[in-house]
Amino acid sequence: MFISERIGERQTFVFVHGFCQSSAYWGATIDRLASVGAHCLAPDLPGFGASAGLVGPFTMEAYADGLAAVLDVRRIGAVTLVGGSMGGVVAQHFALRHPQLLRRLLLVATGAVTADPAAALAKADTLAAAPWDQATVTPIVNGFFHRPPNVERLAEFRGIALSAFQPAAIEAARSNARSRTFERLGEIRVPTLIVQGRHDRARTPEHGAEMRERIPGARLEIVEDAGHTPQLEQAEAFHKIALPFLLDCA
Repeated sequence: MFISERIGERQTFVFVHGFCQSSAYWGATIDRLASVGAHCLAPDLPGFGASAGLVGPFTMEAYADGLAAVLDVRRIGAVTLVGGSMGGVVAQHFALRHPQLLRRLLLVATGAVTADPAAALAKADTLAAAPWDQATVTPIVNGFFHRPPNVERLAEFRGIALSAFQPAAIEAARSNARSRTFERLGEIRVPTLIVQGRHDRARTPEHGAEMRERIPGARLEIVEDAGHTPQLEQAEAFHKIALPFLLDCA
């Protein structure tokens, strides 16, 4: 597994990216934490980014277990985990499967259940039948944003999506569609912050509210004028919310 790492002397923060994304989606947040000496790990999940060539399975549960294995190999104890979109689903599975390795949890633009699994699985079938090219990945990437970034950044994100291993993307999409942690969220017993973009069409503020009601003591914050990637679309507003929460236990 490719891992972008920034080493400091404080608490370890682990960042998990979303579907057809990579660790690059967390670059700005990692830079801010690294500037105060934090130790940050940002894996590219198998099948995506620089880990596109790694073997599966490419499921939410396998990704969660893979993160735990990385921490074991590096002799890292409990971490603060940040997951966005599909990475937030992975983070929920990590919290439920490896609670001893978790100190604090930040969930961004994610949910605990897919509202219409049949439709999501149908979309995965459509992706499986399509060529893996610019025409296929462009709508995926465009859906990450309420207001698209500049042309250069948008091209970068499309390139990241295009670098994904198509069979991995399809398996991950199907696993994400079937994932359901909703009934078990009450088992999460660490400080938890949920951040949603006001205009996120995939994971709405209502999805965040549902998680907040299930996770004991969880807090929900909404980033205005943002869609599915608030950490990029409204970086200052996002970091004003997220950094105090993350650094509270650093």
